[in-house]
Amino acid sequence: MSAENRCQKAKAPESAARKNKARKNTAGKSKNRRGLLKRRAADRHLLYQWSVQVPDFEIDFMDRTFRKRRGRRPLSLREDFCGTALLSSEWVSSRSDRSAVGVDLDHETLAWGSEHNLSRLDGAAARISLLEQDVRIVTRPKVDVVCAYNFSYFLLHPLSELIAYFKRVRRSLKKDGMVFLDAYGGWESQQQVKETRKVDGPEGTFDYTWEQASFNPIDNLATCYIHFGFAGGKRLRKAFRYDWRLYSPAEVRDALAAAGFANSYVYWDRSTSEDHDDYRCTRRAQNTPGWLAYIVGEK
Repeated sequence: MSAENRCQKAKAPESAARKNKARKNTAGKSKNRRGLLKRRAADRHLLYQWSVQVPDFEIDFMDRTFRKRRGRRPLSLREDFCGTALLSSEWVSSRSDRSAVGVDLDHETLAWGSEHNLSRLDGAAARISLLEQDVRIVTRPKVDVVCAYNFSYFLLHPLSELIAYFKRVRRSLKKDGMVFLDAYGGWESQQQVKETRKVDGPEGTFDYTWEQASFNPIDNLATCYIHFGFAGGKRLRKAFRYDWRLYSPAEVRDALAAAGFANSYVYWDRSTSEDHDDYRCTRRAQNTPGWLAYIVGEK
């Protein structure tokens, strides 16, 4: 698969080792109030949004971190590998003076996002631009924040490709701009694993399965899938596929430095509660079977 094709398949997965807000809010807590979701009613993009994405948390984290380090509120966002542009939609909804640019290569997914996410925004939709382009060539307009969440930048390998992408990101940022990334790891992330949990979506309960089908410790390349399960044992297998390199925070920070970023920081979850996240900037952390971290770079 070419690098270009890898880029357009970035829709955001979940590691079996991962512990974050989406999982805490749904895993094992379904009460079946709406019954089991039927296979014929399943839309893979909706299922994905319900089971994986938590845009409110991501926006709050970017807003708080940017204001603390820059002394002002971020207003312009570029969401790389944006998929259905849910995060961009929530970004412009959060404040009337915010704008967003979503970039993705997948025409079908962008069209779905425009129909289902942007259409509900009324006038706010005018403050979103969706670009069907490669994230490695876009540098305009300049924005306060660029984000590439859900490990989507893992699709860029070898390391030289990642550095080249970060150079473009840096050129895309305003003078005091910042880039926001996430990463996962822990020894379970280097295993063949399959993890299933129930999700109580707005239209019914369904099963979400994250599968890491292969991992090569020589080059850290992994193949992963998302599957969904429904009433009557029906399944939507391989709804999403990811072929990527599992980058460590050290590698990501080295790549940011090589691309010219002045500083980078790692934010680690220090919470001891399963129902609360407390990501703090840190230089040391204890390895666990699975962890999730945020990496922030300053231009």
